[in-house]
Amino acid sequence: MHTDPTERPSREKRMPRWMMIVLAAFSVLFVLGAVFGKTPQPQQEPPAAAAVRVEQTPSPTTSSSTAPNTYRVAEVRDAGTIKVTGPGGEKIIHVLGLATPPSTNGCFATETVTWAKNTLAGQEVVIQAVSDDAGVALASVSMVNGGDYSTTALKAGYAKYASKAVEKTVGVALQAAEAAARTAGNGLWGPPCLGKIDTPPTSVAPPQQPVAAPPTTTRAEPTTKKTTPPPAAEEPDPPKAAYYPNCAAARAAGAAPLYAGQPGYSRKLDRDGDGVACE
Repeated sequence: MHTDPTERPSREKRMPRWMMIVLAAFSVLFVLGAVFGKTPQPQQEPPAAAAVRVEQTPSPTTSSSTAPNTYRVAEVRDAGTIKVTGPGGEKIIHVLGLATPPSTNGCFATETVTWAKNTLAGQEVVIQAVSDDAGVALASVSMVNGGDYSTTALKAGYAKYASKAVEKTVGVALQAAEAAARTAGNGLWGPPCLGKIDTPPTSVAPPQQPVAAPPTTTRAEPTTKKTTPPPAAEEPDPPKAAYYPNCAAARAAGAAPLYAGQPGYSRKLDRDGDGVACE
């Protein structure tokens, strides 16, 4: 079936329906704009907010020990407890690593307190607290003019080692100081305490000196010295009469020469008569 060529142009020139709807909408908007003075703008969706990356900064960890500060010792209550003044006012410090004799009835307490006052009173010290609660702190104490206080006290025998809250490396040094004092018998490690500080000292009576007996005077009785008479000299035996018939016999007997008056002398043996026979 053939279409009429006269109808084709009319179909091709017809406006699409969607375009007619759009034109009608714009016509309405134009009229409204003319009436109210503004042409309503089509609402645009707000742009999506850019994603913001928030990095959380980790909160600093609170250390158990605070930064060291310099204080001045205002009062020494005993060898392990002092009051100091400095940044933030007054503080009561319990010295780290020390166990000291009770001030009321402890053995070696008087000597310990006296030494601590002479060492710390009025001095500047460096305090590093491991705990601090309402002005009472447990802390290490270093003397500005020389050395760690706990080590000095332990080595001299004025305290015993206490391990509460002490770091391992520090504890090794403090235990070595205590061992040196114990070996040497320093301070509370010697008599009468012998390392026991929680009880009063046991009085040890000094050794009694021997009392010298008073000198006794004895009257010497006169003694009669007996003299023993010397033994009587033995009288020599009377010489035996010697007789030599001739000089040969005298010589044989070893008696030659014979002198006048000697046994065995005879005139017949003295031929020249000079008193000597058997010359």
